[in-house]
Amino acid sequence: MSVKVLYIATRWPWPVEMGRQRMIAQTLEFASALGEVHLLSFGEAPKTPAPDYIRSSAMLEMSGIMGLALSLITRPLLPLQSHLFLNRKATTAVMDTVERIRPDVIVFDMARLSHLALAIHRRYPDVRLVLDMDDRLSKRYQRMLANETVGDLGGTFESRLPGAIRFLVPRLKKLLLRVEKQLMERSERRAADVFDAILMVSALEADEMRADCPGRASVVAFPPLIAELPVPLQDFSRSVRFVFIGNAGYAPNAEALDLLDRAAVQVSRNTSSSDADYCFQAAGKPLADAAYQKVEVAGFVPDLSEFLAGDAVLVAPILQGTGIKTKIIDALEHSVPVITTPVGAEGLGLTEDEHFICVQGEDDLAQACLDIVRSPEARGRLARMAAAARDKGLTTQNRTILRDRLAFAFGL
Repeated sequence: MSVKVLYIATRWPWPVEMGRQRMIAQTLEFASALGEVHLLSFGEAPKTPAPDYIRSSAMLEMSGIMGLALSLITRPLLPLQSHLFLNRKATTAVMDTVERIRPDVIVFDMARLSHLALAIHRRYPDVRLVLDMDDRLSKRYQRMLANETVGDLGGTFESRLPGAIRFLVPRLKKLLLRVEKQLMERSERRAADVFDAILMVSALEADEMRADCPGRASVVAFPPLIAELPVPLQDFSRSVRFVFIGNAGYAPNAEALDLLDRAAVQVSRNTSSSDADYCFQAAGKPLADAAYQKVEVAGFVPDLSEFLAGDAVLVAPILQGTGIKTKIIDALEHSVPVITTPVGAEGLGLTEDEHFICVQGEDDLAQACLDIVRSPEARGRLARMAAAARDKGLTTQNRTILRDRLAFAFGL
């Protein structure tokens, strides 16, 4: 059965430069195999056009300072971030598109757009509503509060905030984060009754959502696809590249990069000429003012397969965040060994020592890297560990399983 799908995104997905864009693009691609797909996205005109499988696309305006103020006054119980997308012009454009397209399914990008779902449901009660939730933002904010370095509350949206808001957010971030956590918890509970289905990247968080927020919605685990790419030739006998992938504008990535650089300094102090050659590299958008002692910043790399080939070992010392970390998916796809934290491996069903090397902090990470540099036996285990992790991931994150799960969410 073919369906007509409208996806409403908070950001343009292409080019894919961060994990959330990757998941939006994945949902759109799988949806195109089930029917006709249309896209509305908040933001400015895109520099990269939509793929051919998108039947139509249009842009929506984010709220300005006056719109934010009015929205906060009239709807104080919505999550703070929802007000960025709640304005009359955007809502009118969405309603006009729904009237023109008459979709069978409307997919909303994360809980921050739940207010649009309510408006649409009142006018079009027979349209199936799906929330592409990604992860539990309330859980993410709780972890940020528990972490001594709260991070940037604005996240990757900070550059899109009105100037006055950009000024206030860093100065009030702990207070705002506590408020946002409570408001998002309320929004997540309501979402369980508003939507017909909720997509979440982590099976672990999907189970938690069912338990914490019971409602009529079917909660479906829809993790990142692990593509069956050719396994590259690997040789760790003489050298190792400890590599990091991620946009440093996202606070958990920036924190992880700082930790990696400190660990790299420890490694450099404790290696000798008899050890294997090694280096530390980072791919992805760097912070403009960041200065690392040992990590070489490669910036955006056009060919991730080339970056991860040969003697690469992914190092992801993630201390905060929720859901599934797409950098780990990149490593699994390319059969690259992984060193990460319990938070980094969360939701993937991988086993410590069998599928990845688990570290807890700076000293632990430095020691793990030293063990690899010093020991031929440790380097000899890397490729086997990476292959086992890839095989494990493919059992639950292959194309057939994900297509079937999205079809179920769409009511097919």
